[in-house]
Amino acid sequence: MTTPPALLIAGHGTRDEAGAEAFRAFVRELGRRHPELPVAGGFIELSPPPLGEAVAELVERGVRRFAAVPLMLVSAGHAKGDIPAALSRERERHPGISYTYGRPLGPHPALLRVLERRLAEAVDPAWDPSEVTVLLVGRGSTDPDANAEVFKAARLLWEGRGYAAVETAFVSLAKPDVPGGLDRCARLGARRVVVLPYFLFTGILPDRVRHQ
Repeated sequence: MTTPPALLIAGHGTRDEAGAEAFRAFVRELGRRHPELPVAGGFIELSPPPLGEAVAELVERGVRRFAAVPLMLVSAGHAKGDIPAALSRERERHPGISYTYGRPLGPHPALLRVLERRLAEAVDPAWDPSEVTVLLVGRGSTDPDANAEVFKAARLLWEGRGYAAVETAFVSLAKPDVPGGLDRCARLGARRVVVLPYFLFTGILPDRVRHQ
């Protein structure tokens, strides 16, 4: 019988301790639900533990091969370059280990269902969905492919759900920003707008959405 590989969760990192702890709690819960599976998690920057420390933890537990998964919504710079480079360094530091590298999470049907639940919490049941425009706000990136994935998520969220439209905005590094996105909604004739952050955890950027 083939033994499944261990699991390494790679996070972005944040200066917001609540967001970092939410990631660490997610990793702990994943390990609790799957006691047969060695699970560790680390960050690429800003927050402890660093990714290298998480790899070392798995190695100390006797792990020789693992699946590394970026806990990110889009294929931005970290998922494309920084995490693979860090994993390559760890392979040199720990001879004999091997790994496979997974894709970022979105847009996935399970994430769309989460977005649906968040919308249901924000929309008054008395509102006519055909009069509601959703503004999906992503992180924003200098990588156009990453921004395009947010637009794809917006399109998939709109399909078959009866909303007037699902528009897209970004909190940094890409246009439109949140004020620009709201202005576009108004110019398109939106009567009610729900701003829906597209983030996995709390932190500085989700807070910035509210400020904008």
